[in-house]
Amino acid sequence: MKVRFERKTSKEQLLPQDEFVIEKVVEISHRKFSKYLEKTLDDYDFIEENKDLMYVDTNNVWHCIFVTVKELDFGILIQSEGYSWARYSCYLSKDELKGGISNV
Repeated sequence: MKVRFERKTSKEQLLPQDEFVIEKVVEISHRKFSKYLEKTLDDYDFIEENKDLMYVDTNNVWHCIFVTVKELDFGILIQSEGYSWARYSCYLSKDELKGGISNV
């Protein structure tokens, strides 16, 4: 099992704080996903095509897309804030998805 350790963290950095809704699950090829993980700040067509789904609403709920590969047990939550690149992102296991998907 692996985790990501952060240095000198505060409580806010350790504990999940943001409510979110997954507006769409975007399955991409393993090759494209690997490229994304290597260069997360590049522009991507799968983000551009869904940028209207990603925003923070008046109740401070983050509306995101979940980008994954069928064969993997995790994906990346992305909120681009209108851009074609992942301005905000985080790791999320598929087990944690249950109940978080709105319009799939």
